[in-house]
Amino acid sequence: MGLAAVTSACPTVLSSSNPYFQKPGLQLFTVMKLLDQDFEGTLSAVQGIGYRTVETVGAFGKPASQVKELLQQYNLYTPSQHLMPGTLYQDFSAYNQGKIGWDEIVKRFTYAFDFNRVEYFIEEAIGRAQTLGQDYIVWQLNWLPEYGKKELKQHVKAFNTAGKMCKEAGLQFAFHNHDHEFTSVGDTTYYDLLVQNTAPDLVQLEMDFMWATFAGADPVVYLKRYADRYKMVHLKDLTKDRKITIPGKGTENFQNLLSVSEQVGVQYAFVEFDQPNAPMQEIAEAYNYLTRIKKP
Repeated sequence: MGLAAVTSACPTVLSSSNPYFQKPGLQLFTVMKLLDQDFEGTLSAVQGIGYRTVETVGAFGKPASQVKELLQQYNLYTPSQHLMPGTLYQDFSAYNQGKIGWDEIVKRFTYAFDFNRVEYFIEEAIGRAQTLGQDYIVWQLNWLPEYGKKELKQHVKAFNTAGKMCKEAGLQFAFHNHDHEFTSVGDTTYYDLLVQNTAPDLVQLEMDFMWATFAGADPVVYLKRYADRYKMVHLKDLTKDRKITIPGKGTENFQNLLSVSEQVGVQYAFVEFDQPNAPMQEIAEAYNYLTRIKKP
């Protein structure tokens, strides 16, 4: 996107005059089922709620140029994408339609992110990002409970490789956490080892607050610990009985989380709900809640 398109889209960039939590973005995975049914209509509805910044899921199995045109048409700015190597988006669509089961989608996800194919799928993502005008490519880490030190080393090598490729293309690489990465390893965690063993200038971070909290970690502690690495965050909530819900329906202190995020230089905040039931209603409620939060 050109400068005029970016400016008109009002990206949720942190600044003293426009705190990002007053204009949250949306990870479009949340409305993926609706996008597959009516892509253009769903973008229109997202824009109608008030969202202006979105994080894509690859290019939704479509030509990136087509996605770019539609995002521009609905005044939606996209600074970031989550990796969707090869036909993985189509696989997720098949899972959403009940055509394949959970074990199969995990198998296909793991294959898609084969460490031996890193150069291939990062190059693919770079092409999409350059067409879409994005700055960030995010690896949504699939850290399984049985992973150990061998996989840790493989991830570190893969992330540094991806980061170098992105930097050479004028982009920035980051990785997104879930909960298993916070498994203890001696007096530290796999997550800390991932951060500490990847190059700071090549590998940035996207913090998913809820998954960190779910794992028993304190997101604020991590935001401060690696303050120069966090560029994006995901916003969802966790109920007292440990169920995922939308922001404002659980126990997360978003006023504090967003305030600390702003202090450490986070650039973008995306609403994401992993288990939507009524996606459009839920993202509207999340938007309305988050835009009412005041600075402490």
